[in-house]
Amino acid sequence: MQKRILLTSLFAVLLPTLSLADTRPVVSVSLGSDRANVYSTKTITFITPFQNSYIGTNHYDTEPVIGLFLGGETTFLQNWAWQWGVSYFQSSSFEEDGNVNQFANPAFNNFTYQYQIQSRRVSLEAKLSHAFRQIWHPYLSAGAGEAFNDAYAYTETPLSSAAVPMSPSFAGHTTKSFTYSAGVGIDVDMAEHVRVGAGYRYVNLGNASLGVTPLQTGNHTISNSHLNTNEFLVQLTYIG
Repeated sequence: MQKRILLTSLFAVLLPTLSLADTRPVVSVSLGSDRANVYSTKTITFITPFQNSYIGTNHYDTEPVIGLFLGGETTFLQNWAWQWGVSYFQSSSFEEDGNVNQFANPAFNNFTYQYQIQSRRVSLEAKLSHAFRQIWHPYLSAGAGEAFNDAYAYTETPLSSAAVPMSPSFAGHTTKSFTYSAGVGIDVDMAEHVRVGAGYRYVNLGNASLGVTPLQTGNHTISNSHLNTNEFLVQLTYIG
C-alpha cells in the first residue's frame, strides 16, 4: 500500500513536470556526510521485576551519505527556477554505544553494548533557486518521504570475567518512518548543462528500534525516537 502511494505521488509530480515545454530534465548525484544524534536511554523489563537500563554514551556519529535525484527544472519570472522530483539517499551505518546497568542499578554496570543503524530514504523534493550574475544559483530546498531505518548487530561486551552477555540478544528490526528535510546551498554553472554545488540540510529520519529478545516478557526494546541529522553535501547536476 505504501509503495503504491509513493509511486502515485511520483507520477503525479514527474509527469506534469516533463510535459511542460519549458521544463528541462534534471539528474543530480550527491555525496557528503550525515551527523546524526544517536543517543538514547531505555529501561527494559525482562521478567518482572528484573530490569536493565541501557544508557548511551555517544551522542553523535558522522557517516558518509550518497544520493540520487531525478526530476525537472522550470524557470519563471526572469532569474528564478523550480526543481522538483524524487530522490533516494542512503547513509553508512551509524553506531550507538552505551552501558548496561543490570537491575537498573549503576552499581551493576557490567557490560557495554553497541548496535548499528542504517537509513535509506525515498523523498519527493523541491528546490527554489535564483540566478545571480549568470552562473551562481543560491537555493532553498525541502523534501518529505519515507525512511527505512535498519537497527541490527546488537552486541554486549563484559566488563568482568564473571559477566555473561545476554543470549539470545535483541533482534534486528526495520522501521518505516516519515522523513522530512529543509536545506540551503548554492550551485555554480560549470558548462551549459552541468552544475556543481554544495549545501546543508537538516534531515529528520524518524524512528529506529531493535527487535525484541525471547528473554523478555514485554515488547519494549532499545530505540531512537528522533534520528535528527545534519547533512553536508556536494552535488554534481546535469540539466538537459
